[in-house]
Amino acid sequence: MYALQALKDIANTLGKKDWNFSVDPCSGEEGWAEIPEENAVTCNCSFSNGTVCHVFRMYVHFYVPISIS
Repeated sequence: MYALQALKDIANTLGKKDWNFSVDPCSGEEGWAEIPEENAVTCNCSFSNGTVCHVFRMYVHFYVPISIS
């Protein structure tokens, strides 16, 4: 499951703690919101007669603190 590990690596890099990897990211459930919500992924499940999904778009929302002098 290289794709799942890639999502975990992205979450770690971005500091995302609310992504729920115990459920399928393409399900839209528990921590995987539907667009335009934050933490959403869009999946293409047209592979192998609908039995294989690939994440092809990801929406993340996080804040970057800035300082104005």
